[in-house]
Order: sequence, then structure tokens, then C-alpha cells
Amino acid sequence: MTGDGHWDSAWSTALDAMELEADEVEQLLRHRDLLERLPADAATFTPPPDLGPLPLALEDRARRLMQRQLDLSRELSIAIAGNRQQARLVSRLHREVDQSIPVFLDNRT
Repeated sequence: MTGDGHWDSAWSTALDAMELEADEVEQLLRHRDLLERLPADAATFTPPPDLGPLPLALEDRARRLMQRQLDLSRELSIAIAGNRQQARLVSRLHREVDQSIPVFLDNRT
């Protein structure tokens, strides 16, 4: 393999890994109501050392991936804000229940 071929291959492999991570984030967002906690083996992308500049042939792919990551980042921010709002509501409900007057229900008929 020539030097340029290795360079293209290294970048393709890096972009593949980034796309897999984006796939996992999309799955987590899609199924966030079903998950109680994150999977232990969640992928985290680490760029390879000495990758060098992006080959021009991969520029369109990299731009699409960057836009996808920006979109996912925005979705994650919205999801996090929603979770914080729900947590505040639950906390407030628990405080109100703890400070309320005891209520007894007679369910005998």
C-alpha cells in the first residue's frame, strides 16, 4: 500500500469509528425512555495519533458526519434539559408530599 493509500485508509477507519459512535448516540436518544442506565460498553471515539490532514476525497463524508454530530449534540442538549425539568418536578412533588397533612383512605365497602 502506498503512503497515500494508507493515509486514506486511516482516515476512512477514523470516520467509520465516528459514524459508529453517532449510531450509538442515535440509538440511545431513540430509546432513552426504555433505558434505565447507559450500556457499560458505550463507544467513545479517540482520534488516532498522527492522522494528518483530511484527504480531499473524504471531505464530503466528513462534512456530512460533522453536521450529523452537530444535530445529535443539539438533540442531546434538548434531552438533557428535559431530564433536568422532570427531575425538578419530581423533587418538588416529593417535597410537597413530605410536607402535606397525612390522609387516610377508608376503602371498606
